[in-house]
Amino acid sequence: MILALVVAVIAAVFGLIRGGSLDALSQTKLRWLPLLFGALVFQAGFDLWNPDWLSDTGDLAVLLVSHVAVAVFFALNWKLAGMALAAAGFVLNVIVIAANGAMPVSQRASELAGLEDVGELGVKHELLDDGTAVPWLADVIPVPGTGKVVSLGDVLLAAGIGWLVYRRTTAMDSEDAEEARPSTPRAASG
Repeated sequence: MILALVVAVIAAVFGLIRGGSLDALSQTKLRWLPLLFGALVFQAGFDLWNPDWLSDTGDLAVLLVSHVAVAVFFALNWKLAGMALAAAGFVLNVIVIAANGAMPVSQRASELAGLEDVGELGVKHELLDDGTAVPWLADVIPVPGTGKVVSLGDVLLAAGIGWLVYRRTTAMDSEDAEEARPSTPRAASG
């Protein structure tokens, strides 16, 4: 999530340098935005509440239900610039989490990123090992000096969000071009 936020800010800065505006970005028409926020609140709520009766399977179910809501949000906004790329990254993350029950994290990548205590990964992460399914989709890309390790899915998700922010900041979307085009009546043939 931090990676996506950093990339979005950088994209906005580049968009502004290229003559764009934050007003153009704020005019982005995202369909069903409450679905995205609802998924985040649902997942964060269970993370904070962490009821004793919720098993590991229940934790995974909460994660996957919130991810389905996010996937629906991506599907509803498919035509916006960058959304297909962001959705692809999101799907890759869902695949590896569903296949393993959590996001596997490479110990070596964690050490390269500067993460000191790899044992404290949290409920949504586990150490990558020989039994990890689709390990190339796991958190295996170190971001040195940050203590963060990201996945290919995270990179694609952040790139898609960055592309959306840049394109919307510079208002280069085909939707804008059509809205800006004056409507002229067609000449009658004859």
